[in-house]
Amino acid sequence: MPIDRHAQTAKLIAEDFYFGSLDLSDREVTPDFDAWANMPEVECVERLRKDGVGQPEIRLFITFIAAMERALDSIRLWNQGVELFTLHPELFDPQRVAKMRVDDLRDLLAKFKVSQRHRPDSSAWFDIANSLLDKTNPVAKAVYDGQGDAQELRDCLQTKCHSKAKFPHLRGPKIGPMWVRTLVAPGGAHIKNMHVVPVAVDVHVKRVTKNLIASRSQDRKSIEQAWHHAVRNTEFTGPDGLSNTCAALDPALWTFGKYGCSHCEKQGRAIPISPACDYCVLKTSLRPTGLPRNHTVQ
Repeated sequence: MPIDRHAQTAKLIAEDFYFGSLDLSDREVTPDFDAWANMPEVECVERLRKDGVGQPEIRLFITFIAAMERALDSIRLWNQGVELFTLHPELFDPQRVAKMRVDDLRDLLAKFKVSQRHRPDSSAWFDIANSLLDKTNPVAKAVYDGQGDAQELRDCLQTKCHSKAKFPHLRGPKIGPMWVRTLVAPGGAHIKNMHVVPVAVDVHVKRVTKNLIASRSQDRKSIEQAWHHAVRNTEFTGPDGLSNTCAALDPALWTFGKYGCSHCEKQGRAIPISPACDYCVLKTSLRPTGLPRNHTVQ
């Protein structure tokens, strides 16, 4: 039974992304560009692993830096995070952070350009550190033990103590799903029920959805549901623990929007990077420059 158009679009995007088949020859990337390996969180975690950093410490790094990724440039943020981790590893140790003055924490986050709104961001960092001291909660177990359930994690992110969020910034509708996904890959955690994690909707995912799904609605829920239905009706590859989920599709959509749709819109012409571009609504308004290579969905 053939898969529907939206499911086929999801499959094409995901498999071109993970198999290295995106045609980015017209983009400003190296010929050997590996889309997954060049995801900022993946590239930065790999650098830490090569330096001998252990799994729990890597997941602590992921947790604190993900909490800062609200409106900052992802590539710059994660790279600045590595520099901060290298020079001030104590900022990623919840026990040591809990004993710091928040003003000292704020100054370091600002100095290394990891925070944007320095006071609320440093307060969020401090609160997350204190919440991780309780190693019985699902978030702490996932970070330290690398085990968890996606729905329990999403619920835990929303918890409060005395009307104050226990995991500020991480609990948002964009950052929460992204954080759970990065715990698994590149974080190496084993998280069950990943099918409940939606795509992390940002400007790039919105752009892809508008162009390839032809969705009139750009609200977060509609976008999440559109890709959830597409993923449910097909199968595709992904990192261990993420295959056939929106979490696996999420980085592919981000890359497709950043290097695909955004580039075409800036150039004012269609420059396909995948057979998925055949479904693009912009084909009627942007002058095409060629056809994508032959590609068959098995």
